[in-house]
Formats: sequence, C-alpha cells, structure tokens
Amino acid sequence: MEPVIQGEETESILETLQLAGRLIMENGGETYRVEETVCRMGHAFGLENVESFAVPSGLFISCKTRMGEVKTGIQRVYRGGTNLERVDEVNRISRRVEHEGMTWQEAQKELAAIQRMKQRSWLFHMIASGICAAGFAAMFGGRLVDAFVACAVSFLVEGMSGVLGRFHMRSFAAVLAGSFASTLIPMTLQYFTGVLLTDAVIAGALMPLLPGLSMTNAVQDTMRGDIVSGVSHFSQAVLTASLIAVGALCGTYLIRMVTGGV
Repeated sequence: MEPVIQGEETESILETLQLAGRLIMENGGETYRVEETVCRMGHAFGLENVESFAVPSGLFISCKTRMGEVKTGIQRVYRGGTNLERVDEVNRISRRVEHEGMTWQEAQKELAAIQRMKQRSWLFHMIASGICAAGFAAMFGGRLVDAFVACAVSFLVEGMSGVLGRFHMRSFAAVLAGSFASTLIPMTLQYFTGVLLTDAVIAGALMPLLPGLSMTNAVQDTMRGDIVSGVSHFSQAVLTASLIAVGALCGTYLIRMVTGGV
C-alpha cells in the first residue's frame, strides 16, 4: 500500500529532501545527482509531481501531495569542500528509501547523522596532499629528492590553506598563496643547493591545487544539458586555474628578481 501524506507532513518531508540535496551539493556532488536523488526520494515518500532544480548556490523543490496541496522549498547552498564519503552515504539512504520503504522520519534521522559526521583531520589532508604531490613529481621525471621536496612543499601549502580557512580565506586566496609558495620554495632551494629538477617539483606541488572536480562537474553538467550549472562550475575552474598561474608567475618573477635572473 502506498503511503498517504497528510498536509502537515509535507513541510517535514521537504526539509528532509532539502537536507539530502544540500549534503550532496556541499560535499562535491553533481547537480544532476542532487535533482535525481530529491525526485526519487520524494516519489518514494508519496509525493506527486516532484520537481527539483539545482544550481551550485541553491536548490529549489516543488511537490504536490495526494490531497492536492502544492508546496515549494528553497534551500541556499554554501560549498563546504569535497567529501565523497558523505555523498555516498546520502546515495545509500536514497536507495533504501526507494527500494526498502524507509520512512521520511528514518531518512531524516540518518541524514542528520551524516551531517554530524566528523571531517577528517587537517593533518590527514596535509599528508594526502604531500603523497599526491610526490607521486606527480616522480611521474614528471623527478628523482627521489624531487619527490620528497614536492611532498614537503605540498604538505606546507595544505597546512597554510587550513590556517587561511580559519580566517574565511580558504578558497581563492588560499589557491593564490599556495601556488605562489609552491613555486617560490622549490626555486629558492634550487638556487642554494642546485640539486633539484625544479620543473618536476613545481608541477608536482601544484597538482593538488588544480580544480579537477570543478572541471569534471562542468563537463558532466554541460553534456547533460544543464547549462547554468555547467557554466558556473566551468567559471570556477577557470578562475582557480588562472589564480594558480598568477601565483606561480609571481613566485617565479620574485625569485628571479632577487637572484638576478639566475
């Protein structure tokens, strides 16, 4: 027997759908995934004519109950970073709602638990970034010493990003400062030691800063016909890449100006 939604339950169900969509959006999920998840969960909860429209900064949901009542919800979304574990957990709940008959009360409780999930420590991010940079430095032809320096530089840059985040400057300011440091430090070490392949070290240190997820989402959204989200993600990716280039050029110019072009 299909569930019958009373009028007073509709707003609570909308809040559950908004929470599910916001969790996906804030943690790096694609906009099409948000819309599909919201619609599937809404229909499973017994709503009719469920419509969802998501953009990187907001989520709009409209639905109708079997009593003919129309409700609309608007949810402002603030990008919180990338945590695909949370996205996967929301998808798991969505599948349970659709195939196992999970109620909206149970779903809301589990979504709230996902929202309270502790983020991985910043030290974990620093270590992961360092390992990533070391691997790319080796891939670009660097030796063991180059991989080690790239790892150390990326480790420090990620730590600096965390410090800037405490002052609400983690996004573009952190990218600009990080690319500047990722260029200046290896070139300075090369000037004093002469043992580094600076191209490999700098390339490796810059790789964790690149906007790969934004560009991937931009291509996916555009290919699916979601032009608004595609252009938004593409603009973010291009701006981030431009800031990386500016920071790297500034670091290169500074070290060459100080060392007389050596």
